[in-house]
Amino acid sequence: MRQIARGLVTAGAVVAAALVLPGTAHAAGPNVEEARSDQADWSVLDVRLNYSGGIDKITATLRPAGGSDTDEPVATVTEFTKGYEYSSWDAVWASQPIHLAALGDYTVDIEATETSGETTVRKDAGTLHYRNQPVITGFAVTPAEPDIEHRTVAVTGDMVVRDPRTRETAPLPGATVDLTYDQNERTTAVTDDAGHFSSAYEATAGGWTFAEHNGPLGFAASPWIDVRPQAAPTRLVLDRSSFHVTAGDKVAVTGTLQYQSGAEWKPLAGIPLEMDYKECSTCSPVDSTTDANGRFSFVRAPYGSKSVYRIAFTSYTPFARHSTADVTVAVTATTKFTGFTAALDKYARLDVTGTVDLVGRDTSDRIAVDIQYSPDGRTGWTTEKTVQTSNGSQFVVERMPAYTDGYWRLRYAGSTTKDIKGGTSGSLRRNRALTRVKGADASPEPVAKGRTITVKGVLQERAAGSTTWKAYGAKKVDILFRPKGAKGWYLMATVTARKDGSFAKGFTARQDGTWVPVFRYPDSKHFVGEGAEDYVDVR
Repeated sequence: MRQIARGLVTAGAVVAAALVLPGTAHAAGPNVEEARSDQADWSVLDVRLNYSGGIDKITATLRPAGGSDTDEPVATVTEFTKGYEYSSWDAVWASQPIHLAALGDYTVDIEATETSGETTVRKDAGTLHYRNQPVITGFAVTPAEPDIEHRTVAVTGDMVVRDPRTRETAPLPGATVDLTYDQNERTTAVTDDAGHFSSAYEATAGGWTFAEHNGPLGFAASPWIDVRPQAAPTRLVLDRSSFHVTAGDKVAVTGTLQYQSGAEWKPLAGIPLEMDYKECSTCSPVDSTTDANGRFSFVRAPYGSKSVYRIAFTSYTPFARHSTADVTVAVTATTKFTGFTAALDKYARLDVTGTVDLVGRDTSDRIAVDIQYSPDGRTGWTTEKTVQTSNGSQFVVERMPAYTDGYWRLRYAGSTTKDIKGGTSGSLRRNRALTRVKGADASPEPVAKGRTITVKGVLQERAAGSTTWKAYGAKKVDILFRPKGAKGWYLMATVTARKDGSFAKGFTARQDGTWVPVFRYPDSKHFVGEGAEDYVDVR
């Protein structure tokens, strides 16, 4: 019998060495899962076994498909090599390529023996698909490690038909090849007259790249090639890395994203970036994408006394190592006054309300607000009262001593240690017309008891900003009396001044005391006014 090297078995040899298979299997022997043509080489027989110990021997008997299990075998294969292991008790054994005289499908019977001697026989364990096979050869991906300057990847290969009997191949023109690349992107190519196919793509992610063909002759697959992009070092070069601005101002952060190419740094275009608070990556990001020159720009209105922002890549970029850059922004807070009111009463007392807001700063610290006065609203501002308040809280000051005419404002000096810029409110002019009783007199004096005392005078007004006194007629004047030794005043009468402001009223003299005419109930545009006190001796 002629010996076949490397496990190749001729049909003639099989006839001379036909194996008679037992009809039953030992219960303790290995379990024959299946027998089939290897996907990569249909002339190779794969046998999958479950077993409890080692496998000592595998014998495969081939007979034409569709016949009887009593048909004469055309080949017997005994040389197998353990290949893929599913587990320590489940594996696949593969034969060498089998040489048969005729193409076709062959039913496979398997006898498997463990090292313990237990044997299992399985009839019709599978089929050897012994036919002309489409094969993808010379499959290549170039470059397999693309970099930032060489992102175009070329995929090439050849489709051939292999005759399992002779192992010879012939080109397969016009065949459609399905290509998978860049993490499950897909395209197709068609082989030329020489069976060659090619395709190119711009790599963005890398990953497994492979080719498949499923045509009339059957299925073929290439090896899988892992395309691994090489990441270049990058850096963010800022035009400025620190700013000091006033609250409400916007900050423009600009710079260039660069990548390293050898000893040179070049601009990196089309990369999405974001700038956000360094310690809070999802607080308030702003976005930018580098232009053709690698330039980027972020604009935002910072808040708080000092913030650190971080510029970073927004998404994974396999061709560039991600880099970051930090920007520090200090903000000078400003002062804003709202709700400022000032009301002057008839006794020249001032009621003030207001609220101070620190723009660009959250703080619960106490704030000293000055209430200031100026006669002309331009110069000579003096602080009349200082109020302690807090940011955003309204304060109220009632009946503070004031002036009959002038301008009022609120002022906060600010804080250099806390980087707060002070400010002032708008000014408010508050005044009323002055009133008086000119020539107030109680007479005669001394006076005999029981006689008449006459109290008289002229009620006058002087408008704010004027130096001229004018008659203020048709107004009511109260005449008050304070007995000698008493502390309080008594209302003796109310008279109405004539058109020229004059008035007179007589009273019976009863006791010593002081008389005074008073304009006590002015309207909202006048102050109270009074005349001179006059003491009368009653005898």
